[in-house]
Amino acid sequence: MISLKVSSLQKSYNQPLIDDISFNHVGDGVVALIGDNGSGKSTFLKILAGLEEQDSGKIEWGSEVKVGYLTQEIDSMPELSGGQKKVALLVDLIYSGEYDVLLLDEPDNHLDIENKQWLAQAIKSFSGLVIMISHDRHLLKQITDYTWLVEDREIRTYSFGYAKFVVEYEKERNDLEHLHAVQEKEHKRLLELVERFRQKAASGPKVARYYHALQKRLARFEGEMVDDPKKKDVKIQLSSKTSAKQIKNKLSILVRNLSFSYGENIIFKNTDFFMEVGDKVALVSGNGTGKSTLIKLILGLLEPKEGTARVGDNLKVGYYSQEHLETLPADGTPISVFCARFPIADYEAASVLKKFYFSKQTIKSKIWTLSGGQKARLQLALFLYTNPDVLILDEPTNHLDIRSVSALEEFLVDYQGSVLLISHDHDLLNNVCDVAYEIKNHQLKLADI
Repeated sequence: MISLKVSSLQKSYNQPLIDDISFNHVGDGVVALIGDNGSGKSTFLKILAGLEEQDSGKIEWGSEVKVGYLTQEIDSMPELSGGQKKVALLVDLIYSGEYDVLLLDEPDNHLDIENKQWLAQAIKSFSGLVIMISHDRHLLKQITDYTWLVEDREIRTYSFGYAKFVVEYEKERNDLEHLHAVQEKEHKRLLELVERFRQKAASGPKVARYYHALQKRLARFEGEMVDDPKKKDVKIQLSSKTSAKQIKNKLSILVRNLSFSYGENIIFKNTDFFMEVGDKVALVSGNGTGKSTLIKLILGLLEPKEGTARVGDNLKVGYYSQEHLETLPADGTPISVFCARFPIADYEAASVLKKFYFSKQTIKSKIWTLSGGQKARLQLALFLYTNPDVLILDEPTNHLDIRSVSALEEFLVDYQGSVLLISHDHDLLNNVCDVAYEIKNHQLKLADI
């Protein structure tokens, strides 16, 4: 049985990231390590792995344990795709028999749905302790036994898996919202009382004493007030409504008699596919089957060998790809990138970025200091600001935290235009898309999600 003791752990970068954390854990199984982008999850995992030094505090394993660690970034094995590299490293970690503890930082990134199912079974078969960062809600519900939430520089531990955590956290939030509303009402009452006696304080020592007592009471009360839970909500919005909802029965994407090859490697052969404005379609084939090639053909970035692939007439298309993250200037800031792309004032850009969960500090932080999820949210903000009629999204949830994935899902459900979504996030596909297609035998065929 694995045991772990964390005592008074602290770590700072410019400001505290992890602040005086203490907890004990005893037991094998799978831990979901969750929290917002930039909250300190990956840093905590590196400290557990001994790859990064804490500023103070102690990490103590109950006995001699061998720890295996999988990072988000994989640079070795250049001949393999991102998904193949992940699988190769995971096989070595899980099945080697060398390790008692596995620390996995987003092991499901780059994996298609079939490989995610393999990963779920492989992790459940591991006999020790797995501590895993993942933003895939379906995967977390399937396999986790414990949940550790990194929030507000603390780690709160729950003795149950992610499925029950979602229910319990919602109850906690509802209780906090109620408490916040009650406290706001009392706060307003105390402020009015203090102001009333401030105006009378000069009338005599007894009133002045009561006024000063009220001031102290107000200060104590303010120190105990809880923050509004709604402040943490992420809300993704277009700057105005898309025009697509005005157009009925109009083609948004047309693929007709399409053929395309890379040399002798046939990708498509005489395939047809179309979407009308308002359709929301999932593309669910495995990695390497031609999904990204199809998108490039539709966008005119590649030329078909035969046939047609295009976006509908007079429709504005927004294309989101993971590749775009690499084009962000490392020494720029979110606000400078936004103002360079669009002719708007700083305060307008700040207002847009705030909707994508950027704080006053992160708006002005260098891009090289941002987490993968923060960069992904910046690209989403840039790409949605143009108010596209057609959204083409290639793996938009990679690196996004659970709160941001939920906000993206809510946005896509309400969105009036067309959505072509490539994703391996089971819940996102099910909740957003009406129909799914896969690439099979060089054709686009209806599929199950």
